[in-house]
Amino acid sequence: MRGSAHTAFLAHVLPLCGVLGQTLGASKRNVGWGIVGDVPRGDTEEYLSLVRTDYRFRIQEDYVRYSIDIRINPCKDEIIAGGMGIACCSGTSIAGCQHNTEVDGGPDLQVAYFQNAHMPNCKGTPFEADHNCGTFLEVHRPGDRRILADMGIDQVDFPSGYQTTWLAIHRLCVGDHELWWVVRTPSGPWVKKIRKFFVRSPSCTAPAGLAGGSAETGHPVSRALVGGGGDDLGHRHEYF
Repeated sequence: MRGSAHTAFLAHVLPLCGVLGQTLGASKRNVGWGIVGDVPRGDTEEYLSLVRTDYRFRIQEDYVRYSIDIRINPCKDEIIAGGMGIACCSGTSIAGCQHNTEVDGGPDLQVAYFQNAHMPNCKGTPFEADHNCGTFLEVHRPGDRRILADMGIDQVDFPSGYQTTWLAIHRLCVGDHELWWVVRTPSGPWVKKIRKFFVRSPSCTAPAGLAGGSAETGHPVSRALVGGGGDDLGHRHEYF
């Protein structure tokens, strides 16, 4: 009888232990909306293909209670950087940050960003590991929804001063490009700020089917230049 009772006890307890283990494991991490396995590694075509591009645009004038700023290549001039190197714009005011709108394509590009309000993020929610939730910087061609590079910037809820990060720009060719400040939400991505910059090299041809490409060179042509400052996404560019 003792052996039968022990077997019956184990048959009842072991399934409960399994359920408890699954529950505890789920409480330690959130896997995000619809994500079952590992999230594709960033800066890959597989990853970029999963990012939503049904953008809505809400670009507003900066004011004292809510301002967004993006600076491109903020530490390029070593003399102006004052010996701080690539850290010249980290945790500083705008006085320590340069802004260079012409860059060369390569492995990466340093950018600085600032917002004087809470940085929207999905930490502690069921969407925490979802790449379609949070605040990101994205690289686009003018009027093109396709993402060429992106980077999450919402690690700190209330960052002090300007912060810096690096964007992969090995996909960029000669021509006009834009840096978008995007807040990705479960209901879709919102574009809050756009910065224009120009890539001087390399002189690779534009991808097939790119709207606005030059017939002579194949390089992207800015719709902001040939279309009066608008594009086929239905919004006006705001460049600074």
